[in-house]
Amino acid sequence: MLKPALIFLSVLTLTACSDKNQDVDLQEKIKKDTTTNSQQIIFAAPQTIDSSHIVIYPLILQKESYGSSYGSTSSGQRTAYWNLIFYNTETQNQNLLTTDRRILIYSINFGSSSSSSYSSDNLWANGINVYKDNIIYTGVAKDYNANKRLDENDPTYLFVSNREGTNFRQISPDNYNINSWEVVKGTTKIIMQGEKDDNRDKAFNENDASVPLVVDLDSQKPAVEIFKQNFIDSLKHRLVSVWKN
Repeated sequence: MLKPALIFLSVLTLTACSDKNQDVDLQEKIKKDTTTNSQQIIFAAPQTIDSSHIVIYPLILQKESYGSSYGSTSSGQRTAYWNLIFYNTETQNQNLLTTDRRILIYSINFGSSSSSSYSSDNLWANGINVYKDNIIYTGVAKDYNANKRLDENDPTYLFVSNREGTNFRQISPDNYNINSWEVVKGTTKIIMQGEKDDNRDKAFNENDASVPLVVDLDSQKPAVEIFKQNFIDSLKHRLVSVWKN
């Protein structure tokens, strides 16, 4: 039975304008930096996957020469990895999670869910355990607000790969900000709670709709909204007629 192994990368609020400016300008500085230091590869602590020969080496997006690290939360920044190396200690094979996609990975999950409410025992039912074959990730991959960088204001997506780090794909739909998710025990389904930019202001906040989504990993298709618009409209009518009349 798999033992839970989970990385949760904390999201802290930026508390000062100087910190935020340093954070959002970092990627632009990295792009313009042609020094040797800009090419330095920085490894985070390796993560071993239980019951396998695979070790994950996260790569931190960090520039110490700028006085701050994008892989540190000390200044109120999200810890972020720009890629992951999967190393097989038995065969010595190695591969990158992605070779051509610009992405900031915030969490790597191979034993629990985003709320950590289930143990590995609870995830087993009818012989099905999503984490037996898959790793689930959260991250940012689209410059939604068009500020020429990936940052905390862009939507967080859900991704999946197999436990060897191949077949990496996005499982939440474009332009939905995912703020929580759960594996439905005994199935290959994941339910998630997302935000949709209904007012099209290129931001995700309390003014936008909260949308329940579901995805079946076996389908190879992205998540879809659980409730159809006509059902949502009927709920709105019921809310007004029963509670606010």
